[in-house]
Amino acid sequence: MVKCSPGFEVNSARISVTLSQFTVPLLTRVYHAFKGDMVCAIVLGEIAHRNVEAWLANADNPEAALGDPEQRMRIMRPCNALSIAQASGLPRETVRRKVVTLIERGYVQRSKDGYLFLTPNVGDDFVDMTAQTIEQLLATARRLEALLAGHPAPAAASGPRGARAQPRAAPARLG
Repeated sequence: MVKCSPGFEVNSARISVTLSQFTVPLLTRVYHAFKGDMVCAIVLGEIAHRNVEAWLANADNPEAALGDPEQRMRIMRPCNALSIAQASGLPRETVRRKVVTLIERGYVQRSKDGYLFLTPNVGDDFVDMTAQTIEQLLATARRLEALLAGHPAPAAASGPRGARAQPRAAPARLG
């Protein structure tokens, strides 16, 4: 087992639940955003990483450059179905089919020489989901920090509108 902070052993169950309270709703949001096609989400994420990882490595690069079509094509690193298949571990034919879906949805475009690039408006459908994910990630990080320090952490809000989960009533006794 990897050595973690002292609070890990004391709070390992709480840490697991806290992580689950973040990851399960995130996966559910991604599932709905991609109409149940989680593999399509993975392929889009891999294309995004390949396209912008070198650009993002330099903190001085202005984000506005991504909105300029000419600059965008210069700064983005090209990729193809093979490189995405290798990076994700997905079969190449599966990646090719998902790329077609992503092109149809307007998230990805194929250059004349066959390379894959994100479209400028790819993030438009995910603004609310991204904002919600950031809010929940930061709250989860705060709870994890407290748990890893060996302190109890407040329970996470849950439910569709962030309401706290209500404690379950004790089961009725029979007889």
